[in-house]
Amino acid sequence: MKSRRLLVVSLAAIVGIGAVVSSCAPAENSDVITLGLTLEPVNLDISGTAGQAIPQVLLDNVYEGLVRVDDDGSIVPALASDYIVSDDGLTYDFTLREATFHNGESLTVDDVVWSLERVLDDKSTVVLPTQLAQFARVAEVASTADNQVRLTLTERDNDLLYSLTQRGGVIFKKGTTDFANTANGTGPFTLAQWDKGSSITLERYADYWGRRADTASVVFRYFADAAALSNALLAGDIDVMTTVQSPESLSAYDSRDDLRVQSGTTNCEVTLGMNNSRAPFNDVRVRTAVRQALDKDALIEAAWAGYGTRIGSFVPPTDEWYEDLTDVAPYDPAASRDLLAEAGVATGTEVSLDVPPIAYATNSSEFIAAALGEVGLDVTITPVTWEEWLDRVFTKADYDLTIVCHIERNDMAIYANPDYYFRFDNAEYQGFIAAAASSPTATERSDNLRKAARLLTEQSASDWLWLIPNLQVAKRDVAGVPRNSVGDSYFAARLERV
Repeated sequence: MKSRRLLVVSLAAIVGIGAVVSSCAPAENSDVITLGLTLEPVNLDISGTAGQAIPQVLLDNVYEGLVRVDDDGSIVPALASDYIVSDDGLTYDFTLREATFHNGESLTVDDVVWSLERVLDDKSTVVLPTQLAQFARVAEVASTADNQVRLTLTERDNDLLYSLTQRGGVIFKKGTTDFANTANGTGPFTLAQWDKGSSITLERYADYWGRRADTASVVFRYFADAAALSNALLAGDIDVMTTVQSPESLSAYDSRDDLRVQSGTTNCEVTLGMNNSRAPFNDVRVRTAVRQALDKDALIEAAWAGYGTRIGSFVPPTDEWYEDLTDVAPYDPAASRDLLAEAGVATGTEVSLDVPPIAYATNSSEFIAAALGEVGLDVTITPVTWEEWLDRVFTKADYDLTIVCHIERNDMAIYANPDYYFRFDNAEYQGFIAAAASSPTATERSDNLRKAARLLTEQSASDWLWLIPNLQVAKRDVAGVPRNSVGDSYFAARLERV
């Protein structure tokens, strides 16, 4: 693991936020905490629309699963008060707690069965393909008592519990149809208001089954770019900047007595995606040449003010199967040129780099284009909206190169899906991932995932530019800001003004 600049903060830097009843309520309202973000959801369909923006707001706040991921990465009960896994790993028995949906209807086993059966239909077009793949080993979901549900598997799946904590494990009211515009969950907050283009407001749910939210209202407020987000914090218009989009500006926050910087861990691998099914990137020599053309240390400094970690593959150092693979395709422009020549790629070959409107991507694009230009590739930077990226790049794989951060934990299986936008199709890799999922011991699972990660980097399926730290800035009078980003949710229930 090659670490760049580290941000040092004390335990006292754990700060929180205040909530707002509407998008224009003042940040000083003690019952309102306003969060600042840059990526707004395109709709509210948590199970059918890709991207982190939707679960960031709704998962664990409005919607819940049987289990959820805690801030330290551990899996804890949610709508299931407890669960039992059989010794052979083929049955999971969940006992449901008493809970009510936001429309006042009680949670039932029928709701759970209906919700989870949606991800068992491999021909479904209303659920994301990644979710269908995550639950492919579940043969049946059935009620075994008035408050018990059993999942029966065809073979052991060591990732199942984690999959249940994410969007594929969300429990809906049976028969729900309008997922894009409404949200009827069981979580600590209700969806109060969505001012499209501006903010989403959540309000405390008075009849929540567990500990109620610590503040009455939380506003997720969206800004067009990093500068606008930073200015809003410095002006006091928001209480928490949930992600530092311009790390070079951290000194401005450190000098303010009313603000604190908080640093934690993420699983966010900033990934240079290469379309493995499209020339010239269908040749491993070309993909490796791209990786060797990029000086990662200089890139991290230029794009993210040095705050980042080189990782060498699609595994963060917090995973048990992590191995430092940064020396597999090291920075070497001469070797890069040789590989391109060997692959028959002519100098001046034109390729396109599709860049979504996210700071790490836009900040990286010019550096990457210039570096690839030095070894003979003529890169055209194409800015795209998030909607276009989801449709053309992610769904249709109509691209050459792109940049996006993959934040989900335990997500190596996406490279085992040849239809995923990387279009990486490798039977040996798929075998390692399958073996890891069904391994009877944790040691065997880690061994298989370690082999998979090495093969992934040897094949240069993508390039992994750096791992982003979880940098946030918040007002000092706010507590409960989640320190780490360990899943797709930004859990807001413990935020409060103190």
